[in-house]
Amino acid sequence: AFTRYFQQLAPFYELPASSYSSQSEGQRSKVTGLYLLLLLTKGDYAEFHTVLEGLETEMGAQQQQQQQGKMRKGLEEDKFIGYPVKLERWLMEGSYDRVWKAVGREGVPGEEFEVFSEVLIGTIRSEIASCSEKAYPSLPIPNAKNLLFLDSEGGVVDFAQSRGWTVKDGRIWFPLQQGEGGRSEKEILVASGQVIENTIGYARELETIV
Repeated sequence: AFTRYFQQLAPFYELPASSYSSQSEGQRSKVTGLYLLLLLTKGDYAEFHTVLEGLETEMGAQQQQQQQGKMRKGLEEDKFIGYPVKLERWLMEGSYDRVWKAVGREGVPGEEFEVFSEVLIGTIRSEIASCSEKAYPSLPIPNAKNLLFLDSEGGVVDFAQSRGWTVKDGRIWFPLQQGEGGRSEKEILVASGQVIENTIGYARELETIV
């Protein structure tokens, strides 16, 4: 529903700035920031950068490469738009700890952003969980708590049960992937490295496309 409302508003935002009040301009910034955050929660990075490039174009960013860098910096200085822009960069860097701190109650630019921020954390948590299943046979509960940004070990147990994981002897045991029974420690380390390498490669491909 929010996506539909934003798309209905978009044509009005293309009107000259003199057509609406400064208060409306501030609301535009907030609504656009919320839409960008929503796109992050959905993993729609292509549309995210399309919207971002449209904003840069509006600011006169279709000039030299150096000038484009200045426009991106200018967008980051906007209270509402800068929030999802920074989150997206940290996600691409794999700096999940910075994302976690930014989505806290004191880090969001407005209470409207809290809902989508919580959804974003859930999305990140699911991605980390999927990678962990492929990289490790098991993890100690305290380690899993930190890795998944959960508040308590009880939260780890609840999350593990929702994923179909086994909790035993203070550890989270992941289901064996098909054809991966009895992997050696060396094979596990190789798998972990491949997960990390694939993540970095994905980020580089996105950067190249943008």
